Amino acid sequence: MNSKQAKAAPLHEFLGRMGYLPAAIRGNDLWYKSPFRPQERTPSFKIDRAKNVWYDHGMGVGGTVIDFVQQLEHTEDMSRTLATIADILGSPARAAVSGASEGLILPAALAKPKVAPVIESVVEISDRVLEAYVESRGISLDLARLYLKEVAYRVDEHRFRALGFANDAGGFEVRNAAFKGSIGTKDISFLPKGGSQQTAVFEGFFDFLSVLMHYKKDTSNANVLVMNSLALADRGIARLKTQDIHSLYSYLDHDAAGQQGLAKLMEAGEQDGRWRVVDASGLYTGYKDANAFLA
Repeated sequence: MNSKQAKAAPLHEFLGRMGYLPAAIRGNDLWYKSPFRPQERTPSFKIDRAKNVWYDHGMGVGGTVIDFVQQLEHTEDMSRTLATIADILGSPARAAVSGASEGLILPAALAKPKVAPVIESVVEISDRVLEAYVESRGISLDLARLYLKEVAYRVDEHRFRALGFANDAGGFEVRNAAFKGSIGTKDISFLPKGGSQQTAVFEGFFDFLSVLMHYKKDTSNANVLVMNSLALADRGIARLKTQDIHSLYSYLDHDAAGQQGLAKLMEAGEQDGRWRVVDASGLYTGYKDANAFLA
């Protein structure tokens, strides 16, 4: 995906794939509670569907989908931004762009029907191509089978298989050697560890599995939060605040977006002395992420 292709994607569909629902429709304008301020009560974030741009009245900033992702992820890395957009656009839109939102029925003009993937089966990993892909990432099949499934799905008459990692919305983050995206609503994945006041935070599931492989463990001693995209960092932090957590261990990437994500975790913890954050990324110093270090 290039920047021209990214900017052509309808913004309201992009936000719908991320799970953001419009609160009001006024002509061509869709109004949302700001994705940058999850606790906002009065919608201040507007999308102009005619111009395909957004504007946040609370912050006084706006722009295209590229500007939105860079503001949300606190990054200016264009390659990472485009990868995030391609990842999110790979998931089918949810009810936000075709159904109801808090009693608000969206007009048919909003819904541009697309062919959504249809899951045909979710089983234990047995496909040889997927097994080879898991091993190419440095992950043992025994460990992968504890956390991942083999998802067979159909798009029109075309059938595919991918590794699936369940998220909290009931969807799957799916990967194979040629595709990275989501089926169902894109969301975080929180794996609780009963009684633990510690949480390990990862951007993607391969990083999580890589750290388990490094320490030769099948399970984590702490809760685990896999954000599945740093664009969902605020949602992840909101989930963490529902837990009695005293310590976070951050295994985010060694890039600008990872550093911004770490800063956001620290800021959230410092607001009320809720938790302290340990930067655990020293484990893979010299590598972009934990999986690159392992593989």
